[in-house]
Amino acid sequence: MSITDLDEFAEHSGNAPAKVGYGCPPVHSQFKPGQSGNPSGRAKGGQNLKTLFNKILSEEVSLREGAGVKKVSKAEAVLRGVVLGALKGDPRSMAMLLRLAEQAGGFEDQRSEITKIDRVIVNWQHPEDGRASGAA
Repeated sequence: MSITDLDEFAEHSGNAPAKVGYGCPPVHSQFKPGQSGNPSGRAKGGQNLKTLFNKILSEEVSLREGAGVKKVSKAEAVLRGVVLGALKGDPRSMAMLLRLAEQAGGFEDQRSEITKIDRVIVNWQHPEDGRASGAA
């Protein structure tokens, strides 16, 4: 079939041939409705590393404290372990605890600037006799 035959076929059928070129692939190679372009791609509902990390750290575990058992998040259990290690004298735990405290803002100064100094003199009187407490 030659190009002239295609032109004659298009004239007889009443439909113009589909434009083929950049951004317009031939109809036979286009994706079919409901068919994925990457069938072996990421599964629906798949999670990235940050989401998985936060999900795992927020799960609860049982922690024995004294005679009782309490449920805490995994992140809290790890932090408690770091604090206990630092209390026992482990230098790596101490360094990690100090680094975490610094990142959490534990070493920031919470000073308030003094802007005004007032002197207040209070003269308290006994309710019975009306005399000042300092007088004898």
